[in-house]
Amino acid sequence: RSRERGFSLPGLLLVLAIGGLIATLSVTYAVGWLGRAESRGAVYSMQTFLQRARMEAVSRNRACRFTVDTATRQAGVYDLADISDPTDDILVSDTTLSSKVSFARPDTGSAVTLASISGSTFGATFASDGTVAAGAGLVSLLGGDGYFRVNLYGAGGAAVERWNGASWVVP
Repeated sequence: RSRERGFSLPGLLLVLAIGGLIATLSVTYAVGWLGRAESRGAVYSMQTFLQRARMEAVSRNRACRFTVDTATRQAGVYDLADISDPTDDILVSDTTLSSKVSFARPDTGSAVTLASISGSTFGATFASDGTVAAGAGLVSLLGGDGYFRVNLYGAGGAAVERWNGASWVVP
């Protein structure tokens, strides 16, 4: 007498249902995590570009500007060869932020509070001594369900913070 071994159909369906549930939960968590990672990367990129503009101003011994365009998602560093003539600005470095990141903040206020340059373009100008001559403020970004912002201070320093659901904290 031989016994057949195998899986019953209800048992197989139960295993597939559990596997599907685990896969769904994993993907749901991963999407939020990936969005937060995009946001975190973008805000550190903003901080790097702010620091680059400051460094360029000091090393070139003349004004340099950090800009961010909220419509095109472009950020850049410019050497302001002649601060009174915008046609001779020299692009030093630029980047485009991920389309998965948006300019937003969870609390009240504008997502970008740097000086308005034109339309959707904002910026901060650094003097040759590294201080902010114009445009101290912040850039706040949302990616997935994570908010991050970079604050630019008048002395030229830039610090990153994240939203913990109730207030801004240093990550």
